[in-house]
Amino acid sequence: MYVPDHFSETRLDLLHALVAAHPLGILVTQGGQGLDADHLPFDLDAGAGPNGVLRAHVARNNPLWQSVADGQEVLVVFRAQDAYVSPNWYPSKHETHRQVPTWN
Repeated sequence: MYVPDHFSETRLDLLHALVAAHPLGILVTQGGQGLDADHLPFDLDAGAGPNGVLRAHVARNNPLWQSVADGQEVLVVFRAQDAYVSPNWYPSKHETHRQVPTWN
């Protein structure tokens, strides 16, 4: 995912706080059937490893636990608050009319 430097967050304590406050993550995997995304509650063990370790439980009836190989790379997305930003919010919109809406 492209994240401009001025929006990048690298402070581990703040990233851990975000996961603690919003533990429902989207686990994205690549298996034999292609890409898959599963919503799972995660627990962060902040003291394990250099960046912490995420743990989640997958039910035995969920084929996810069989479709992802041990050690396979996955992606977990945690969402915090978000909001639509209208172009009218920017003062220069009324001068140049060049702003576009965004999601922040």
